[in-house]
Amino acid sequence: MTGNLCRSLWLILLVAACGAICTPAAAQQRRPFQGDWEWIVYPKSRKELPPAYRNEPLKSVPVASLYLKLFQRGKKLTGDYSGSARYLARLEEGEVDAVIRGKTATLELTSGFGGNLTVEISISGKFLHWKIVKSDDGQAYFPNDVSLHRVRPRKRVQFDQ
Repeated sequence: MTGNLCRSLWLILLVAACGAICTPAAAQQRRPFQGDWEWIVYPKSRKELPPAYRNEPLKSVPVASLYLKLFQRGKKLTGDYSGSARYLARLEEGEVDAVIRGKTATLELTSGFGGNLTVEISISGKFLHWKIVKSDDGQAYFPNDVSLHRVRPRKRVQFDQ
């Protein structure tokens, strides 16, 4: 009887351990958009950098970048975005508020430079696909069609006022 009891306890512990390990993956499947996502292009040489940045490390001045911090609750998607273009000369930032339909969410964004655009984001394997599907005649500095990868959350820098 002791052998059966030990096997039963072992099986219960094994099932509990598997459940603990698999739960984060299952939770991620229910919220595939949630997380921090980024796309960055860095210069290949110092010659590409604007004169003001020639002494900076190459990885400190992106040619262009896009960062999304997304929260998913059911089919509701909220969060923030920030982006840069032209070696940090053009900065974009704002909030995300969208509804997920299937594996796609449609974002309506307003550029800080007067442009309005519609972006579709979708999950493709381990990547988040970003594609501008409509834009008006105003100016905006976002990438047209890129894949973002998931990153660890960034620490927010607070400035004393």
